[in-house]
Amino acid sequence: MSARNRTERAIVAAAVHTWARERGATLPDVAEAAEVGRTTLHRYFPERDRLVHAAVEHALEVIGAAIAEAQPDSGHPLEAMRRVVAALASVSEAIMFVFGDQSLMRDVVPTAEPELPTPHDPVIDLIRRGQAEGVFDDQLTAEWMQQVLWGVAYTAFEQVAQGALAKFDVAATVTRTLEQGITAKTIDPT
Repeated sequence: MSARNRTERAIVAAAVHTWARERGATLPDVAEAAEVGRTTLHRYFPERDRLVHAAVEHALEVIGAAIAEAQPDSGHPLEAMRRVVAALASVSEAIMFVFGDQSLMRDVVPTAEPELPTPHDPVIDLIRRGQAEGVFDDQLTAEWMQQVLWGVAYTAFEQVAQGALAKFDVAATVTRTLEQGITAKTIDPT
């Protein structure tokens, strides 16, 4: 990787890191986090919008790569879900940045044309596989369960940021919450 590419990636990664923690952080704050001068930052990203766009794309790539590395399509669905949760915990900063401000997704990620197929979603596929195997509740939609996963994970990351949950407890906390809510077993309330 060339020095130019390394510098650009350092700026983008610093933007994700900085904006995940402080939405209102300035470009000089990002430059400081990237350990580059403001003129260097402006040479790579003359406008804030271009940096925001690059940071969102980078964060989405990081999240996608983490999910793919978790291999959600292999092994027992419950074990695969645990790997996915651990993977999400490992990229919590990218998730906090991207999903902490929904306007980022609207502004950066174009909406798909109605006639184009939707992209493959490995987490939805995992949930559906788990439902077909009787591991996950088939009375809930896969999309609902995925939203619950994202919501619980995001809440855990917020708890870490607030000092209410230790970072090393995130995966176990999210996993326990999900398994008590999405497993197919019936709990007798009596």
